[in-house]
Amino acid sequence: MSNSRSFLIVGGGLVGLATAYRLLERYSSAKVTLLEKEPHVGLHQSTHNSGVLHAGLYYAPGSVKAKLAVTGIKQMTAFCREQKIDHEICGKVVVAVTPDELPRLDELLRRGSANGLQGLKKIDKEDVRKIEPHVNAIAAAYVPEEGIVDYRQVCDRLAGLIQDRGGEIINDAQVVALSRKDEQWVALRQKQNSPPIL
Repeated sequence: MSNSRSFLIVGGGLVGLATAYRLLERYSSAKVTLLEKEPHVGLHQSTHNSGVLHAGLYYAPGSVKAKLAVTGIKQMTAFCREQKIDHEICGKVVVAVTPDELPRLDELLRRGSANGLQGLKKIDKEDVRKIEPHVNAIAAAYVPEEGIVDYRQVCDRLAGLIQDRGGEIINDAQVVALSRKDEQWVALRQKQNSPPIL
């Protein structure tokens, strides 16, 4: 019986790319194949968002989402520094524009503190204006650990690193079905004359 590992990943967004990257990091001799239905990786939500690096402000303390956000921002910023990808830890303000929004703002600050975010504080409208003069708010939560990143660069760099490590990325390969054959999974692709991937 062979000790070699084989992985098939469906979807070339940030999650699929990061999974392939980490698998090749952990199992350097593994066969890793990533199938992406589009002509290029990262053409949907991964690169069509606000580009925010989330630090875990919104999630319930102790939840998996909170733990992943807190760990994830550290890993992503380290990756961006190592790979020289455009990013900035510029902080963020979450504003309350009416008095009835103040309790929700306080709850966000409580959650963020419970999730281990550092430097969180509630600021008044004058301090908000110093950060963003075009915002009309009565108060805000200042989150210094959050930032922004160019996720297009992240996707492209991950794809390059996967291929450098021997992984294969197949574009224009929409998976329409998965089936079991002996002890392997077979992915059926929607592409003319496309052989199944084992």
